[in-house]
Amino acid sequence: MQAPPVVLVKTWLQVLKSDIDKDYKNEVENKIIKVFGNIEIAIIYLEENAGVYEL
Repeated sequence: MQAPPVVLVKTWLQVLKSDIDKDYKNEVENKIIKVFGNIEIAIIYLEENAGVYEL
């Protein structure tokens, strides 16, 4: 499976940090886990492909 675009991963991670609806956050977290296995790997992917990602 090909990794999603960097901008999409960055958006997903920003959603997790936001005050948006809890159900939507859970949906986004599930997408990250499905693609990467966990959030930490998604952050590493972003750092390697787009520079430093600040939490």
